[in-house]
Amino acid sequence: MGWDDPFPIEKCSGRVRGAVLAEFQGRCPTIREVASISDAQWLTVPNIGPTTLEEIRRYIGPPSAEERLQNLPSMEDGELLSRLNRVQRELNLIASAIKTRASSAPYKKEQEK
Repeated sequence: MGWDDPFPIEKCSGRVRGAVLAEFQGRCPTIREVASISDAQWLTVPNIGPTTLEEIRRYIGPPSAEERLQNLPSMEDGELLSRLNRVQRELNLIASAIKTRASSAPYKKEQEK
């Protein structure tokens, strides 16, 4: 999907569909329009919380590295901080998963013997 394609509203849950349509006054926005709204702004929209925000982000997909770098100078501090917090949470989840797997691997081998 391209940035100027319609946002796949028909694939979204009812809660996300309603929130996106309400935010765009009843019309189906493009993927670019939905992506241009920061996480902090989405979280102020009624019926949008962390779970529904993740659903929206899944349909948008990650921007290319070039697009991310071009957007950095124009981002406000709050949006940059929001992105930093999201990346740190993801990194912590990955580190926890690795630690869990690493610590349980020898235990499983000992049980199999």
